[in-house]
Amino acid sequence: MSYAFIRKRSKNYIVYLEYTDETTGKKKQKNMGSYPLKRDASKRLNELKEEIYNDDLVSPNDMKLEKYLMDFLEKYKPNLSITTYNCYIRICKKYINPMLGNIKLNDLKPIHIQNYVDDLVGILSPQTIKIHINILNLALKRAYKLKLVKYDIVDCIEIPKNKKFKSEVYDQKDIAKLLETIKNTDLELPINLAVGLGLRISEVLGLSWSDIDFMENTITIEKITARDSGKVILKEPKTDTSKRTISTPKEVMAMLKDYKRKYLQDKLQGKIKDCNLLFFDKNENPIAEDVLSKKFSRFLKKHNLKHIRFHDLRHSHVTLLINAKVPIKVISERVGHSNVNTTLNIYSHTLKEMDQEASEKISESIFKLG
Repeated sequence: MSYAFIRKRSKNYIVYLEYTDETTGKKKQKNMGSYPLKRDASKRLNELKEEIYNDDLVSPNDMKLEKYLMDFLEKYKPNLSITTYNCYIRICKKYINPMLGNIKLNDLKPIHIQNYVDDLVGILSPQTIKIHINILNLALKRAYKLKLVKYDIVDCIEIPKNKKFKSEVYDQKDIAKLLETIKNTDLELPINLAVGLGLRISEVLGLSWSDIDFMENTITIEKITARDSGKVILKEPKTDTSKRTISTPKEVMAMLKDYKRKYLQDKLQGKIKDCNLLFFDKNENPIAEDVLSKKFSRFLKKHNLKHIRFHDLRHSHVTLLINAKVPIKVISERVGHSNVNTTLNIYSHTLKEMDQEASEKISESIFKLG
């Protein structure tokens, strides 16, 4: 399996070809050209990638989808985050390859993809099925450009629509009861961060002390937790808009100050070493999202509180802001949505309820004056 990439050496950009030696089975690298300008190196890189796809793999007549997909993902890996790449590989191995992988690219038709999608409806959510389609779309568009398939196969596939978002949320009374119940527990700070700032669970667990500005009363989100081959790691958020600085309620900042005092005390006593994270396990490593999520669920059950997911605390935060008439643009930026439309689409049910309420108020204000 071959792979091409650029590496800067001194003042030049060098294009390398990495391949597996058929005799020894070891990986080797070959210099394919040195260029003073990056654009020239990029041009050579693209040419080399075309050669790899066309010549270094297998004959287009014999190439099966499984072989092509796995080769494509290996070469497309630099464009994906670690978690997305691992997710795509799992989907290919568990679903796409067993169901479609044995079909030759030359024989692949839209009906094969459509039948695959239809078979998954009712088994997987529409949102998950769209990830499957995205993998096939990326790979087969590339195959179309390389003339390995005759037309854009995925273009005409009907994708199941997502149901309108409707999640359980806590109202003000529910939140007040929850916050009172969690006082002086190890869930107090994570839950307050989720409710008070609308953070995702991965954002809560990715927080470091360097992200907290006690002078400005702000928290900056610049990394999240994710799983990579079973290990919990820290990585950058998926989108630039997810990186943001949020004004923080004074009550949450007060909790953070108390929490940091305890952290520094434990550090001075040698109970912890030099972990900059707010939340960490006994080995001072980041905590997995499902660990906190399950702990939250058990807490709700134990104290007979209405069951919601930890992520629904974020939805509760947004719903409260909408009901408080905070501008949608402000809310969208606060929770790190890519644009206002994302917020409008996700919380359309809340906005519809507000529209009905507005209609009732107009009715009372104008039509019932007499």
